[in-house]
Amino acid sequence: MKTTRPRSSESYTIHPLLLMVAVTLLVVFNAASATASSGMLYISSSTTLTEDHYGNIVIEGNNITLDCAGRTVSGPGVEGFSGGIQVQYSASITVKRCKVTAFGVNGIYAVDSNNSRYENNRVVGNGANGIHLDGGVANLITGNTVRANSGVLGGNGIAITRSSQTVIEQNTVQDQKGESGILLREGCHHNMVVGNTSTRNNVGVRVDGSWENDFISNIVTSNAYQGFDFIRGANSNSVWLNASNGNMFGFEVNESSNQNSFGRNVANENQFEGFKIFNSNGNTLTGNIANENGTFGFLVFGGSSFTVVSRNTAHENRQADGYDEGTGTNNVWMANRFGTTIGF
Repeated sequence: MKTTRPRSSESYTIHPLLLMVAVTLLVVFNAASATASSGMLYISSSTTLTEDHYGNIVIEGNNITLDCAGRTVSGPGVEGFSGGIQVQYSASITVKRCKVTAFGVNGIYAVDSNNSRYENNRVVGNGANGIHLDGGVANLITGNTVRANSGVLGGNGIAITRSSQTVIEQNTVQDQKGESGILLREGCHHNMVVGNTSTRNNVGVRVDGSWENDFISNIVTSNAYQGFDFIRGANSNSVWLNASNGNMFGFEVNESSNQNSFGRNVANENQFEGFKIFNSNGNTLTGNIANENGTFGFLVFGGSSFTVVSRNTAHENRQADGYDEGTGTNNVWMANRFGTTIGF
């Protein structure tokens, strides 16, 4: 067969529609490859993300900043790691401006890391805790939005365990259906929880087996159960200037949680009690307000003893403004402004 080849002077015309499709595919391919990376990313020096990242990020070392610059770090991640962004055995780490989502475990997790900052992150829709610091001293968790974590594994919005001198401040924690919005557990001591908003969780703030922590000026509203819950030997904590409204219980102290101090807090319109002391001793409530709760403004029962309830105000609580069940001993009620009382 004879084949006719074009002369060098001949040319071909590409149809404009085909050219447009080719250019479009090239642009889409380049855009996709330029806006997301994937796989395990290890960071050992300060890094600013320039694209979204699909997969875990691990930070180990000292004096390292991870600035996501608003980029997304997404899961589900790989087995064997406890956080979408994981910090381990490090000091002076900063993790900021990251959106962390869709991991099967914690969104941000740090173990035995000190003097570090976790700030202005959005941690949404992860399978355990939103942010969890396990161990460590002198860390700061500030300005974060933590929402709708705690999937099938349960979990909390912000959790610290075995930690001291940590400051949790100015965070917004919402829609945690696992355990609580903010949790201190396993011997946390000398930490500060200041100026946070915890709403629409199961429990707003829970303190479990932890002592000598300060809770100041937090807003805890519309939680399914307790606003503030002190359990299992949560002792000698200081709770001042907080608002716990519209929950099932405002402030609840039980399971031998002793010598806590509550001052100038507000507990209004909770389904049951504003302030409830059960099976715990030596707690002090001074200058608090409890109005329009579904049962009692202030309730002391279950053998609680050496409770001091002084200079508080309570009105229009459905059953009584103040109730001492009488099973404890040496409880003192003085200089309160109550409309109705029972058991005094």
